[in-house]
Amino acid sequence: MGSSSTKSDKRFNVAVLGAAGGIGQPLSLLLATAPQVKQLHTYDVVPVVNGVGVDLSHIETPCKVSGFAGDLKDKDASKAALAKALKGADVV
Repeated sequence: MGSSSTKSDKRFNVAVLGAAGGIGQPLSLLLATAPQVKQLHTYDVVPVVNGVGVDLSHIETPCKVSGFAGDLKDKDASKAALAKALKGADVV
């Protein structure tokens, strides 16, 4: 008998925008530990979001975590980083 996939077996690629903020950081931590999350992308225009991604990647979690930072002074760089953070996201 073959195994069938159920909704509970589904794992999602998730992007958190505003991940360096007071809500985004703890939300990212909770999502990183959720077994339903396959990949977590964190994004913010505040440069410390890279640190949030690095911190989360040091915790043993069931997902891969990557941080993406925009630049308040460079609109094009921010758009490019946002596009990378959103690429492949099932949930934002």
